[in-house]
This record gives sequence, structure tokens and C-alpha cells, in this order.
Amino acid sequence: MDRDYVVNDKKQTWHFPSRAECLVCHSRAANFVLGLNELQMNKGDQLHRLEEAAIFKVDWMGPAKEAIKKDAMKKGMSEEKAAKFAEGICPEADQRGPVESTLLNKRPESLTKMVDPYDPSADLNKRARSYLHANCSICHVEAGGGNAKIDLSYSIPESKMSLFDEKPVHHTFGIEGAKLVANGEPEKSVLLKRVSMRGEGQMPQLATSVVDEKAVEMLREWIKSRKATQTEQAEGN
Repeated sequence: MDRDYVVNDKKQTWHFPSRAECLVCHSRAANFVLGLNELQMNKGDQLHRLEEAAIFKVDWMGPAKEAIKKDAMKKGMSEEKAAKFAEGICPEADQRGPVESTLLNKRPESLTKMVDPYDPSADLNKRARSYLHANCSICHVEAGGGNAKIDLSYSIPESKMSLFDEKPVHHTFGIEGAKLVANGEPEKSVLLKRVSMRGEGQMPQLATSVVDEKAVEMLREWIKSRKATQTEQAEGN
């Protein structure tokens, strides 16, 4: 369902996705809930506040069992025997699920942390990767809803993203020499084209009718900067 609103004296169409459309993003690959996860919540003191409110459920036994197994293997025990040894010490690890706790099993400072994509003082590569993770990796991740081969999750190494200087398997929008992200060449990058347009082929494809101009400019500068990055890596080899 679509409904028109006037925002800052401009008409804007707001699309209310159907239940079927919601499942495109709220998928099994995305664990159904979007955004409310460790990676996106680890900013400021949010995790500490959630900890103080006793909202977390922490699985202590599972990691403990795995740590004991690895330690036994380091001491020469075979993987099979180490697993049995760990099971003997933590016999209920498989049956006992996460329990309510007011304690984090790791300090927030030691966990992976994204940055604000709109913060010009932050690292440009992290800004781009954070934006793509929050807005695109919902579908563009292993076993996700996106039918492209790319993986845009924040923690994956660049070498496994299947993104840079890769030929598109879908629409090229008439761009000569098009690549998903053409290092150093924003005008040849299909990813940037999709983000900067609205209509057929736009990304994100659902529930957005206005181009995020700040994000487009940030991604354009990121793609430009990658030419220098690639040159430095080549010279280093």
C-alpha cells in the first residue's frame, strides 16, 4: 500500500510493505530480526545499558565446552577424544540453552564495532562497509534473499566479498565496462548506480522512495579512494 505525505513542502510517497514483502528482508539468513544485534548495537554505551537492564541471554556453557576441547587438542589429544573429554566436563552444554544474565561474556570494547557512515572523521572504508552492512547485507549475504553473488556483511574479508572489479551478472544500465564496484571509477560502478536511483533496479529495492544523497556521495568518494588502495597493494607485491 502506498500513501502520499508532504514532508518539508515536498510530496513523498510512503510504501507500506505487505507481509510477503517483509519476508524478503526479514529472512532466515538475516535471523529474521534486523538491526537489533551485537554489531549494530555496539556503539556508545548501548550494550552496557542493555546489560544493566538484564536483557541479555548469555550462553556460557557452549563456549566453555569449545575452549576445553581446543585446549585438550593443543596438548596432543585427538579431536574426537578432546570432544568426549569436554563433554564429560560440560555434560549439559548441549541441553542447556542461553540463560538470563546481567553480564556480557566479553567487554563491548573488544567486540567488532561499526562506525557512523555519515561521520566524516571516521575511516572512509569503515563508513562504506558499515553502510552496506546495515542497508544491503540483509539480502546480500550467504544464503540471503539477494540473487547476486556478493556478500556485503561488515566482518567478511574484502577478498571474499565478490564485489571489487567483478562483472555484474544482472543489469549493467548501459554502462560501458561496468563492474559491481570498479576500483577508482564510480561512473562504472553498478552498486553506486543502483543506490543513487529510484525505480526499477534501485537498491535497497523495498520501502524506500528517496535517494540517500549523503550516502551516495560517501560511496562515490570511497570508490574513488580504492584506486589508490589498489595501486599501493600492487606496488607492495
